[in-house]
Amino acid sequence: MQQVADAAGVSKSAVSLALRDDPRLALETRRRVQQIAEQMGYRKNPIVASLMSQLRASQTPRFQANFALINCSPNRQLFDAPAFAEFRRGIRERADQNGYGVEEFWADEPGVPLGRLRQILHARSIKGILVATAREARPLFLGHTEFFHEFCFASVGAERTDPVLPRAANNFFRTARAAVDAAIRLGYRRPGLVVDARLDVLLERRLSGGFAAAVQDRATLLPDGAAAPLLSSPIDAIEFARWHKAEKPDVVITEQTAVLEWARDQKIAVPEELGLIHLDWNPQMRDWAGMNQNSGLVGGAAADLLIGQLVNNETGVPAYPKLVVIDSDFVVGPSVREVIAPDLVASVATAPKKRMPLRALTARVLPGSQR
Repeated sequence: MQQVADAAGVSKSAVSLALRDDPRLALETRRRVQQIAEQMGYRKNPIVASLMSQLRASQTPRFQANFALINCSPNRQLFDAPAFAEFRRGIRERADQNGYGVEEFWADEPGVPLGRLRQILHARSIKGILVATAREARPLFLGHTEFFHEFCFASVGAERTDPVLPRAANNFFRTARAAVDAAIRLGYRRPGLVVDARLDVLLERRLSGGFAAAVQDRATLLPDGAAAPLLSSPIDAIEFARWHKAEKPDVVITEQTAVLEWARDQKIAVPEELGLIHLDWNPQMRDWAGMNQNSGLVGGAAADLLIGQLVNNETGVPAYPKLVVIDSDFVVGPSVREVIAPDLVASVATAPKKRMPLRALTARVLPGSQR
């Protein structure tokens, strides 16, 4: 590095910044130093690079830059929702650990058109954008494709965006699968899935797919088979009552918080007669057991994706965007009974895989259902 510095007429620290493509060094200087280093045959020593990363990690991070967290949903209060509040917390914590600040914006801010927002970002030397959007797919920065050439991008909160960006999300398939395993460990023998069909489609059927895969793999532990999934949109109390009477599940796996109220209104004792496991549990849901989707970790992973691009000065939308998925944890709560079959903890993992007939897994469409 000193030899490169001598040849370029700059300091060794400037060479370090240039080789990391650090935006604190002028772009022209970075490119000149990089060209000289390449001509001289400079190559990073991976062992030294690893050591330097450890040294930097042990120090209080110096401020690097700010990046933007932009709410691209129509809902100004998006971050008030529990999952998005956790996304935000994880993003800010990870940014702070790496020396980055986070500035928040709303893409639909009245009086601030997208062209003006772009000017604000440039004026504040913001080069990275982390997009937060609800699960409903909608085109991003409509009519302003220049955003996708000038900034680094990542997204959180939606499985896919338009265009598709590097993104972090929950591992929805494994979440549904793990919920079935948790139900079996608790001694339940006829699980049922109740999920809004529109959400399942938006998640590319990862919830219904994970449920079906778990039921097939654990068939020997489910002598009565699984209830046919209730997949419709919207789902109401009447439809749920019909389905419950016809399918007779002993545990319901769902993302519909209203299911608990419906069960109580129909005089179904929870958890004595029917267990309930929520697919997106959060600490505010004190009456529920469920799958904690670790949204804070998802937010941190999204920040990592963006910071990696900022460090390497990788602007634009990559041809093959990365997807980082985070697993969920099962949280015991009052909507499930006490563990009555602890010996099944081992047998769930070792049970032989017996395939169930496909007809047993077909979603039930009840009279009056909307698909």
